[in-house]
Amino acid sequence: MYKVIWFEDEHETLEDIKDDCLVQDIRLIGFENAVEGLEVLLENPKQFDAVLLDGLFFKSSKNTGDDVSEEAFGSVAKALLTLKAQGVLLPWFIYSGQKSFVKDNNTLVNIFKEEAFASGKVFDKSNDKDLLELCIAIKEAANEQPITRVRQEFSEAFQPFEIGILERKHEHLLLDILVNYNEGDFRKKNINVQRDLLEAIWKSLHFTIPCIPESFFDERLNNKPNHEWCTMFFENRFVINTKGEHKINNNVSKGIGSTFRGLKESVNELSHLSDNEIVKLPYTTNTFLILQLLEWLPQFVESNYSNYI
Repeated sequence: MYKVIWFEDEHETLEDIKDDCLVQDIRLIGFENAVEGLEVLLENPKQFDAVLLDGLFFKSSKNTGDDVSEEAFGSVAKALLTLKAQGVLLPWFIYSGQKSFVKDNNTLVNIFKEEAFASGKVFDKSNDKDLLELCIAIKEAANEQPITRVRQEFSEAFQPFEIGILERKHEHLLLDILVNYNEGDFRKKNINVQRDLLEAIWKSLHFTIPCIPESFFDERLNNKPNHEWCTMFFENRFVINTKGEHKINNNVSKGIGSTFRGLKESVNELSHLSDNEIVKLPYTTNTFLILQLLEWLPQFVESNYSNYI
């Protein structure tokens, strides 16, 4: 499923368009104004595969009725160019029902034409054929992006983010890991990203899912998890600390315990290396250990903590 953020002031009344896009494996997430949409987009731009812009929509929630403007379009287009300069390229398309954008020689379209996709074509909202052509163009452009390719290739690994076990703000870690793997970037600094995702998994299993005891986290260090205690916990072993004796209440297979152990030992063992040293085998092994944990996590939570998702 392709995830597209849609800037459209009337998106709540355009369910037929959303449904038609779903048939094409595209999910539209609509925002009626630029301020609220950009807040979500800029917080985690890598969660989206493309951007769709109406010609005229609200700039902020203060606007109502006919108070739409080209200024909103321009502010989003500029934000997309800023993201591109930062190395985050999101394909973006114009889909409008306003004559000034579809038929006329619009100034804003001319300004951003070379930056928009589909050669800056304005797709006509009143033309069913244009919607189909737009969907094809979105998927073709998105499939050229490394992030979309790994999201499609490893779709099951993103399930913990989809159902709310892991926070969306950590999704970029998995994307970076998989893009680096696909592109053969095996520098040690990327091992650090794998460690960060492992810690995010442990944190989610306390702060989102009440599984790991609170005493395993150091609030003085931004709730950094104790790696050894967390690993022992999922190996079905007793952990003894100042807060008592702890053992997981739910059965975890030896295989998953070994996966946590192997990943934990690797990310810590390699921490002394310089950032640009090549660690191809450990990085590759860790990537597939992470994929194994992410595939296991939803079924573990659904079986034991279904009320929390």
